[in-house]
Amino acid sequence: MLWMSANVLILSTTEIMEYGRSGQTLEFWQPLCWEITSVVMVLLQVPVIILCIDKFISSFGIKGRIAAHLLLTLPFSIIHVSGMVTLRKAWYWLMDMQYQFGDVSYELLYEYRKDIQTYFAIVVVIHSYRFILRRLQGEASIVAEAENGIEPKSQGDEVYPERLLVKKLGKEFLIQVQDIEWVEAAGNYANLHIKQSVYPMRITMAKLEKSLPMQKFARIHRSSIVNLNQVDVLIPLDTGDYELTLRNGEKLSLSRRYRERFKGLLNLNDSN
Repeated sequence: MLWMSANVLILSTTEIMEYGRSGQTLEFWQPLCWEITSVVMVLLQVPVIILCIDKFISSFGIKGRIAAHLLLTLPFSIIHVSGMVTLRKAWYWLMDMQYQFGDVSYELLYEYRKDIQTYFAIVVVIHSYRFILRRLQGEASIVAEAENGIEPKSQGDEVYPERLLVKKLGKEFLIQVQDIEWVEAAGNYANLHIKQSVYPMRITMAKLEKSLPMQKFARIHRSSIVNLNQVDVLIPLDTGDYELTLRNGEKLSLSRRYRERFKGLLNLNDSN
């Protein structure tokens, strides 16, 4: 938002100076209109870009990601230009003037060239922010415990890690798996919630689910796993889903798909 605001101010004043250099006059609100309407349509699409990255693009390989992003520049530009022109026409109408977009084919090509650059700048900012955040939060990985002389826990034929290794700001420390309160999917990462901290782990939810003790953790949603010992309140909803309240006050959704298995695990824990 700060960068966009500075961009609006600089470009607007630049337009006024260029018009003044050529001896033409330009009312101050006009370049503000041009730049603000453009920025608004860009910002409105940022959440959609993030959603596409997390839900679809993150599962592709490098070439697939590049191809997907290139394809998305087309609807991004179309939505940007059409919304921008609509807002400008409304603004000009309020000022008792008429906005002229110009030759459509030429202007669309002109805007698309800029929109490609803008789109990829947004993608770079998103990934850079997440990269920095992961470094500050610390990134978790499964400890090769057998190599360190630690025997992992086992249940039947399954072997589960007892600890996870977290790398944070050049330091390494261990966290107990049993301390994980719940897990949230985030693209290629799973965010481990432990007390007041969140540790991202580069792993799919399906793989992580198999790596956690099955009698202590349960999948409750396509995007979340919960520690059964942390569940405090279970409330049925009219939709057939349930609302879970954890001991820390966090509220999660238990979808119908995982409901029966979740209840079965609770009963099994109760019998133990």
